[in-house]
Amino acid sequence: MSSRVPLILLSHGSRHPRALGELEALVEAVAAELDVPVELAHLDFSADTLEAVSRRVAEAGHPQAVVIPLLFSSGYHARHDVPSEVAAIDALDLVLGPSIGVGPDVAEVVAHRARVPGVQRVILFPVGSSRKQAQRDMEELRQQVAQLLSVDVEVVPATGASIPLPDAVQEGDLVVPIFVSEGLLLDKAHRQVSVPIAAPLGRDLAGVVASRYRAALSG
Repeated sequence: MSSRVPLILLSHGSRHPRALGELEALVEAVAAELDVPVELAHLDFSADTLEAVSRRVAEAGHPQAVVIPLLFSSGYHARHDVPSEVAAIDALDLVLGPSIGVGPDVAEVVAHRARVPGVQRVILFPVGSSRKQAQRDMEELRQQVAQLLSVDVEVVPATGASIPLPDAVQEGDLVVPIFVSEGLLLDKAHRQVSVPIAAPLGRDLAGVVASRYRAALSG
């Protein structure tokens, strides 16, 4: 494969008015780092589906593209929705690369976001999943972030938490969303708690995405 193979970032999609702008900022950062064409597609809530974007890439003369899902855990979307979407595309050859995941590079991004003076505990705030493997993924991320910081780290998902976020937080906490962009669940968290909530990880993930793209090409 050529190093000029385009990259398609595949997001879940969101109705949030600021989500698209933040995702486009990530696209720009990744394109600058890799110097390849980068497009943005969505599983839901957008006309820019993987099929539509793949067709656009093919019409631009590219026979292949790499797809990197903007997903952290191996939940239903990563295991079922994304592979089936990719398999259904016949406009061009799609190479499904690794998701963002919860590797050491992601832990570094999260830990960097959490290094705020005066923070006594960090709450990781993912979307949540009923799948045991997805829960184990977040526990793995928690352990890695805890090793990088000098404070306690806990996971409180937005959905399916045994203790809801408003009951889990206390003074001195910092909530770090495991979100790529703003979302309705994150808006709800802002309304429910008075402790600081960090910004979504957004364009800080550019290096991680670039690494996943390179891994897909070398596989």
